[in-house]
Amino acid sequence: MSPGERKTARKEAGGERAAGRKVRLRPQNPFDLIRLLARSQSDPRKAVAELVQNSLDAGARHVEVTWFNERGRRALRILDDGEGVFPELGREQALRRIARTIGHSHKLDLTPAERREQMVLGRYGIGLIGFWNVGEALEIKSRVGGGGTFVLRLREERATAEVVPARSRRVEEPQTYTEVTIRAVHEGVMARIRPARLQAFLANELRGQLLERGATVRIRDRVARGRAKKLFVVEPRPYLGQPIEGLRELEIPGFEAARLELYLVGDGDERSGVVTLACGGTVVLDDIALIDGDDSPRAPWTSGRVEGVIDFPELSVAPSTRRGFVHDEPVAAFLAALEGLERALLERLEAEARRRARQRDENLAKSIRRAFRSVVRRLPEYDFFQVAARREETDGPAPRPGGADGGESPSAGEALAASAPAESDGEAPAEADAAPDDGAPPEPQADGLLFPPGPLARLECRPGALRLAPGATRRLRVLALDADGRPCAGRVAFAFELDGPGELSAEGAAATYVAPELEPADAPPIAIRVRASQPPEGPAQKELELEVAVQLVLPRPSADTSGIPDPRPVSAPGAPWRSRVRDGVWEYNDAHRDYRAVAACDARRLRYLIHLFAKEVVLRNFGDPAAEETLERMVEVLVSLDAE
Repeated sequence: MSPGERKTARKEAGGERAAGRKVRLRPQNPFDLIRLLARSQSDPRKAVAELVQNSLDAGARHVEVTWFNERGRRALRILDDGEGVFPELGREQALRRIARTIGHSHKLDLTPAERREQMVLGRYGIGLIGFWNVGEALEIKSRVGGGGTFVLRLREERATAEVVPARSRRVEEPQTYTEVTIRAVHEGVMARIRPARLQAFLANELRGQLLERGATVRIRDRVARGRAKKLFVVEPRPYLGQPIEGLRELEIPGFEAARLELYLVGDGDERSGVVTLACGGTVVLDDIALIDGDDSPRAPWTSGRVEGVIDFPELSVAPSTRRGFVHDEPVAAFLAALEGLERALLERLEAEARRRARQRDENLAKSIRRAFRSVVRRLPEYDFFQVAARREETDGPAPRPGGADGGESPSAGEALAASAPAESDGEAPAEADAAPDDGAPPEPQADGLLFPPGPLARLECRPGALRLAPGATRRLRVLALDADGRPCAGRVAFAFELDGPGELSAEGAAATYVAPELEPADAPPIAIRVRASQPPEGPAQKELELEVAVQLVLPRPSADTSGIPDPRPVSAPGAPWRSRVRDGVWEYNDAHRDYRAVAACDARRLRYLIHLFAKEVVLRNFGDPAAEETLERMVEVLVSLDAE
């Protein structure tokens, strides 16, 4: 082989290798690609929204959608006053260009900033062929500047279209307009695109564009008869929550910032908030919690406490369904920035939850006081509580029961039962036998106390003071306590003396007082004095005195509920007590099974706490130790009745 022939052979071999490395992709049938794109739009409402969006893209100020009958089949017409498609071209040339450029768009070269400014999302020129999933045929009639009117006709599953002059059917035809008609609507989609449902869909789908452009979109129902609604105005979907201030934009390093419009859903609102993801004012993801897929929903979007929209203009949107997007470099930067936004929102939600909990407790206390106004007004003789400082006036949170070992303090009822003297003869129980001194730790007593009660150290009266209407009767009881506040050891004798008008009868540690029939302003000072004596163990006898003030009052039209303390939750799992009053602080056990049964419903929770406070009032005024368990059982029954 000559040198020239070898050179030619090497050149041909190199060309074959180069040709083998690169292959141009070509569809065997281009119309198959059109069919694939047309059928990928599965939601007929979205296909109609694409046509309305085209009207908005053309600068239309008024868009009218008409639902009507034509030759026994349903049809849909969209008429707008925009500048028309390709307004710089003649109508015939413009419509032919639409038919020949499916899969290409003159919007393709816009920057994200320009696309956001113009609110233009479509980039592939395939919105028109979505009509395949709505009806059998589509017509586009266009006129610009009073020129000739032409119409483009397309049919489902047909690879050819026609552009022909159109005859005017209006006496006064607008100088510029575009009319898109979908004929022979499929039976299976009519229910989904009927005017009422289409109105709701467009209000959410095109919310951003409607707000930015200020265009009017109306839907007329020419099929409805009688008194049925025939005109539907598409207004941007309102968000009912409270705006989250300070969150207007989300910076995306290296890309256009995302616009934020976020709201907090009201605490009493039963609906669940959803945040959508949009591009250029059009929704591309119905719930941003699922941005990573159904298997990994993201907080705080799953909480239902936030609603609104996040608009990121640099999304590469799915070309046909306009749902979803390409996970490219802008989306990666967006997701990274979204994590910071989510942390900030979680902090705000936690702070808001704390604020609402405080507000809820304040409202609860006010509701309880309102509920007891009639009790205070009709029963002025009842003694309420010396209320400690309100929670907001204290330096810190309420102390929780127990120490490091989780021990519980006794409830008001338990302390009352433990501190009550004997019923039979008004004497305290006899002192228990002393434990032998053998060097071993003392054994607990039968009542559960490590050390036996001590001698008489102080007296307490239940109630501490009497407030009675003239002629009213009130019972009181005196408690003989040791230095630790327990029932004292040994026998105690009581003597009652009345200083002032009225009648007093005593029996052991209890007494009954009947108020005189006097006007409160005319009544002299009244007091009940009690002396308690304990037989001596040594040379002297132990004696104590107690004075109980009596005040005559009249029922008042306005009730003073200042003696009703704020309810304060205390978590005591496993403890039997439901509520207690300690040092003027009313506590309820929010870990008790009865409270957990009503906590989810504000109305039932309020009734439960009213029952508990009624129990505490009765115990304070008629502190019979035997009544504690009975009143607790009554609350248990009331909760069970309320559960049905």
